[in-house]
Formats: sequence, structure tokens, C-alpha cells
Amino acid sequence: MIGVAGSPSCGAVFDLDGTLIDSLPDLAAALNRSLARHGEEPLGRADVALMVGDGAAMLLRRGYTARGLEASETDLALFLDDYEAHVTDLTEPYPGIPQALVDLRAQGLVLGVCTNKPEASARKVLAALDLERYFDAIIGGDTAPHRKPDPRHLQAVLTAIDVGASRAVMIGDHRNDMLAASGSDVAGIFVTWGYGRAEAAYQVDRPAELPMMIETVLNGS
Repeated sequence: MIGVAGSPSCGAVFDLDGTLIDSLPDLAAALNRSLARHGEEPLGRADVALMVGDGAAMLLRRGYTARGLEASETDLALFLDDYEAHVTDLTEPYPGIPQALVDLRAQGLVLGVCTNKPEASARKVLAALDLERYFDAIIGGDTAPHRKPDPRHLQAVLTAIDVGASRAVMIGDHRNDMLAASGSDVAGIFVTWGYGRAEAAYQVDRPAELPMMIETVLNGS
């Protein structure tokens, strides 16, 4: 068990896209269907990967900019509706994530999700992949008034799971995750299997490494 019996709970807060789930195939497909409505050629997944991490509106804006277009509010509304309808078509958990969540719960950790994805979409995909049950709170980009990298987004999750900053870690694949962590005085753990790049004191290459890394960080080893 992490921590000392009778002490306040410890928690791990996860980013969603690129950390828990590989949603790039569905995100890229939805973006390219949106571009196709304007007669534009599709973007490659590697290009779309570099656009992920700041929410749906920014993803659409970046995709349209890459094709010399400007996305309208109508484009965004259609994109969101289309993505919501296909959010679980191709998306899967990263190999090893379900077992890592089982292990973390067995260690006594309280778990939360801090994502810039809309909460309804986040819950839909987590439920479809049988991951929602592991989390005590899921705070999306439209749930709280602030979004990553604003540390108040992460702080809202910590409040929801009733865990103090000194007893929590933030796990993510994007610079925004690490900025939210540092701005909240929370230890950040960067995962290398996702879509982004970031500098962090702690890094893991496989989900199986998470339980030991989190224990090391929280116990100050």
C-alpha cells in the first residue's frame, strides 16, 4: 500500500488522450471528415498527433490552418457531433493500462482524470473501454472554468478526489499536463507512449512501470 495506514489518501490523476487511451485514429478520422466537407485532402496521423492536447476546438483550428482554412462555429459544432458519434470506433486503451489501473487501485490510490476533452466524450469512451469504473472523478475541459495547462483544472480534480497536492501525482503525455502539475506543486510523471513531448523529472516508458514509479515519487524514495 502507498503511504502509511491511517494517513490521508494518495492520488494519481491521469490525462486521457495519449496517456490512458490511443484516441488518435478517431480524432484524425473526425478531423479529416470535417476537412473533406470543404473538399480538402486528409491530414496524416503523424501530423494530427502534433495537434492534439489542447481540446477539440484547438485541434480543429490547427487542422484547418494546415489546409489554409479558418474553422467556423458551425464547423466546430459539426466536428463535435461527428466525433461524439464515432468516439469509440477505433480508440483503444494503451496495452498495459487496464492492468496498471488495477494495480494502482490495489495499492490504495484514489484515481482521477483531468482532460481537455469534453466530459461527456471522456466518460463515453472510458465506459465503452471498461475503464470508467477505476476513477473517482473525471473533470473534462468543459466541466471546470479552467483547462490545462491552467493548474486550476488539476486542482479541481484534486478537490473532487479529496487529495492534497503533496500526496498526488499527475500523469500525462503532454507539456500541458506537466505545466498543470508544476503550477499545482504536484509531481508530474511523463509517459513516452503518447503524442506529446515534455521535460519532466520523472518519466516512464511502459504502463507497467507506473505503480513502482508512483510509489517512489509519493514516498520520496
